[in-house]
Amino acid sequence: MQSSNHSIWRGRARNVLIAYLSCTACTSWHLNAVSPRAVVEGHPRTVMVTLTDSSEIVLNEPGLQGDSIVGMNRHQTREGVPLDSIAMTHTRRTSAVKTVFAVIGVGAAAFASLVIGFVIHCSATDCWDVQR
Repeated sequence: MQSSNHSIWRGRARNVLIAYLSCTACTSWHLNAVSPRAVVEGHPRTVMVTLTDSSEIVLNEPGLQGDSIVGMNRHQTREGVPLDSIAMTHTRRTSAVKTVFAVIGVGAAAFASLVIGFVIHCSATDCWDVQR
């Protein structure tokens, strides 16, 4: 019975680890050095647009429509931004440093969980009292 629970726990832990690494902020916004039109023509998944009045809009699945960038905003409504009102654009890129620290953090948390589990198990079963 214990090995069955242990394998279930390992499976869940693995799934949580995969979900965590997939969903963590291992990406960062990076300023684009090219024009807003060129950024959108590169088909990014998401673009953060900074307008000339310093406000920011994040658009998912952006595309060009006439002289505007059009995409879905955070409210899941279609929004367009005229190209001439854009001061700069940012796109998400994978950050190697954040990814490394996320992996180290998850590994440390998993190791700490195993140590705590071992200590709890041994305190309940007296495995500290080893006869030699």
